[in-house]
Amino acid sequence: MRLLSIILIFIISLAANAENPTYPIHYHVTLNPEHDRAEVVIESDHRGLLKLLDFDLSSGRYSNLEANGELKIEDDRALWTPPKRNARLTLHVEVSHERDPGEYDSLMTENWAIFRGDDIIPAARVRTAGKVYAEAWLEFSLPKHWTSVTTGWDKEGARRFRIDNPERRFDRPTGWMIAGQLGTRREKLGDTELVVSAPKGSSLRRMDVVTLITNVWPEVEQAFQTAPPKFAVIGHGDPMWRGALSGPNALFLHGDRPMVSENGTSTVIHELIHVVTRIDSRDRSDWLVEGLAEFYAVELLYRAGSLTEARRTRIMEGLADWGSEVKTLRKKRSAGATSARAVVLLDELDREIQSVTDGERNLDDVTRVLIEKRTVTTGMFVEVVAEVMGKPSKVLDTPLLRQAE
Repeated sequence: MRLLSIILIFIISLAANAENPTYPIHYHVTLNPEHDRAEVVIESDHRGLLKLLDFDLSSGRYSNLEANGELKIEDDRALWTPPKRNARLTLHVEVSHERDPGEYDSLMTENWAIFRGDDIIPAARVRTAGKVYAEAWLEFSLPKHWTSVTTGWDKEGARRFRIDNPERRFDRPTGWMIAGQLGTRREKLGDTELVVSAPKGSSLRRMDVVTLITNVWPEVEQAFQTAPPKFAVIGHGDPMWRGALSGPNALFLHGDRPMVSENGTSTVIHELIHVVTRIDSRDRSDWLVEGLAEFYAVELLYRAGSLTEARRTRIMEGLADWGSEVKTLRKKRSAGATSARAVVLLDELDREIQSVTDGERNLDDVTRVLIEKRTVTTGMFVEVVAEVMGKPSKVLDTPLLRQAE
């Protein structure tokens, strides 16, 4: 019986592999601070499963592309038809990039580098032989005096990471990354690994970040019922851009940003919500993505006991005052007063859902559905709310959502 079970498992495994064939792809990145560039090698022994890779070079940061097989460069695109065996493409990438004058969202110095994998490995449209999947790895070569590298991906060696995005058939290293002489703090939060990393001597308060996230993490898990296996908080002070930005499995935080602002919101928790929920939008519905992140940046602190009910009320009153002159939430990008008004609307909606369902449902139930859908619109949101409540929402029947700007 035991032998029969083993044979059956083996047959099922072979069938699964036959249904979804895989091919390896290896990304090797050499960081070269002397020339402010990353030297990238992409290799794959794909056995004919990869037909064409169409790379986007429009950022202007890529140069010196060379490859075996056939390579054509035209109109900011690189079209690569790789050979079946030992396919290899190399390119150089300019790392440092000013987001605003004197402020960088990507920077390489003599002792460290902060960048996004999205910028180092160009995006690509991929043509394959049927429904096949990549098995991808990322490996770094660093200057001799650099000690480590941190990403939001699972580590398989000192400088080697497994890149696995179940939502994509072609895996590409994305998200914030840091390498160099680093100070790093690690924490295990349930099944999730938290890594906070910054250059040695940085103004980023690593333990403050660890403590804040540890405090709210049980509420994050309870609210969303999902969590990444690992995520990284990467940061530094000037001359990095003085803000915060999220990406896949990681977020960037300027070292001078407070853990909680005077208005009661938290940039750290706001960006953390983006990392965990990964909700995107279309059709001028950015208000929903940003509004949810800001709402939960307050709400989760309150649920964790870091804000009193009186403080939470004052925060919502302040946001209501800030967004009082907003006429529509349906804008291409939501920020400032628009996001503040969105938070107030979502807070009113949360109370309405709880009232209609006798406390059995709340905004968390809606957000979990949006997480499954990933890309959302205002119309979709209104429908999901009606399904959760059992009837249309009166709160959402507002000119704020009917008019697009």
